[in-house]
Parts: sequence; structure tokens; C-alpha cells
Amino acid sequence: MRSTFLLLVLTGCAVSRTRGGDEVPAPRIDYHQHLVSAPFAPIVQRPPRDARALLAELDSAGVHKAVVLSVAYSLADERKNLPDPDRLSREENDWTSTQMVAGQGRLVGFCSVNPLRAAALAELDRCLELSGMRGIKLHFGNSGVTLRNPDHATRLAELFALAERKGAPVLVHMRARGGENFGAEDAHLFLDRLVVVAPSIEVVVAHFGGAGPGYPAQADSVMSVFSAAAERGDPRLRHMYFDMATVVNEETSPEVAALIARRVRQLGVKRVLYGSDLTPPGGSVGAGWKLFCDRLPLTVQETRAIAGNVTSFMR
Repeated sequence: MRSTFLLLVLTGCAVSRTRGGDEVPAPRIDYHQHLVSAPFAPIVQRPPRDARALLAELDSAGVHKAVVLSVAYSLADERKNLPDPDRLSREENDWTSTQMVAGQGRLVGFCSVNPLRAAALAELDRCLELSGMRGIKLHFGNSGVTLRNPDHATRLAELFALAERKGAPVLVHMRARGGENFGAEDAHLFLDRLVVVAPSIEVVVAHFGGAGPGYPAQADSVMSVFSAAAERGDPRLRHMYFDMATVVNEETSPEVAALIARRVRQLGVKRVLYGSDLTPPGGSVGAGWKLFCDRLPLTVQETRAIAGNVTSFMR
């Protein structure tokens, strides 16, 4: 009872201010978070971070819930040359599930794999039955995936078909490995080859089409395609969302901030989700949200709408 009261107090008082000085409440949900397991800690060079630690950070920022993205895909990155990556992926997904249970309903887990591994589809099918695991996280860069490779596109279509059968939302880090050969073409391929395979599930494009931190020209070339599709009422965007994890930071210029705000309005604020990521801008979940409010020239109504957005998979 005491913890519930504390959460309500924090949620009510954790506010940021827009450029006009208007107060905006903290986001209801952080849509892009990670934990740090013992095997992942030396890879990411951060101390372990479990559900309890994340919940403390959310409480400090006044955020009620978070989407936690398993990092099993990173343990199956062939560049790391880790032994038995399929076993490591299973164990990471299992550990993430245990942390979701410990989150007592405030944390929702997304399974992950390297989709190019032969065991990927079977592992997702298994993982989605674990307690607290509701969706799928894909990381094209860490997995060496590019939609410009027809074999990769076919494999991803199989995975999206699985998501459709399971009713599982998918969050995708679209940026290709190294950021090379990536841009508007990939956004068209994403709509043409993947979204159409899973018309009923919610799909989230992470980092506003980029990788974070910041919002480079490559990311904007991707978002220009999605924004144009939204403006013309493309039905493929009916269940699509775009998270803002680490897009706005201390280095965001007024010109880039204006461009981001333009894309937000083209998409419609109801398609835009706030996320912090493992290393939020400003060093904390609350600081990242403050930067978002301070730097983007959005109206208070627009910022409040983003803070209050709730997808179907988080209801």
C-alpha cells in the first residue's frame, strides 16, 4: 500500500516544462528500456541492472510502467564470437522473464533473437509463452540484417508472420550495421515486405528510424518515408508507432529539433512514444524527459499527448 501511494505521489509531482514554461507530466510508460544481466554486463560495460533497480529509476522519474527489451540478440552477434549463442539467447530471455515477474505488473518484456540464427523462430515461439513476455525485439544492426538482402527480407517476413500468429507486437531497431547503405529505401522495404505480413499487430520503429543518440540525416530519410505515408493515410501505418529513445539529447540543435517536431506532426502525436533506453540523455530517465520537453518546439498539448500515449499491448 505504501509503495502504491509513493508511486502516485511521484507520478503526480514528476513534471517537466516545455519551452513556454507549461508543466507536462512524466510519461505514463517508458517504451524502450533494457536490463543488464551478468552475461551482458561485460559486453555493455555497465553494472548489473535488475527489475528492482529499473523500478527505482522509474519511480524517481514518475513513470509507472516500462517496456523491457531483452538483449538476447546481442549475445548472438557473431562478431562477439561467444560460445553457444543459441543457449545464451535462451538463458537471457529466461532471465528477462524472471525480472518481468519481479516487476509485479509494471514491466512488460519483449523476447529477442538474432533472426538469422536457425533456432530463431523456435526460440521466439518458446519465449513468447514465458511469464511477462509479450512482444519481440529485433536489432538489425547487431544481427547483421539488411532488408536489401532478399534472403534477409524473406527471413524477417517469416518472423513477422510468426508475430501475427502469436498476436505479438514487434519493436525494431532498423538501422543497418555500421549505418551503411541505410535510408529511405529501407523504409519502403519495411512497409512492402514486413508490415504487410502482420497487418493486425502493433509495430514500433525504435529511435525514430535511427540508432541514437541524436537524429542524423539517415534517420530523417527513413522517417520522411513513414511521415509521407502517414500524411496520405497509408493503411499500413494503422498499427505503427515510433519511439523517441535518445533522439533528443544535449547536442540537439534548434534546427534539428524543428525537423523532429515537423516529423512528429506529420506522423501525428498518437503514433509517437517516449523511451529512455539503457543510457538516457542527461543520465537518467527523468533528465531525458526534461531534455525532450525543453528542446523540442512542440505545444504543451502535443507533449502531453505523447506522455499519455498507451498502446494496446500496454493496456
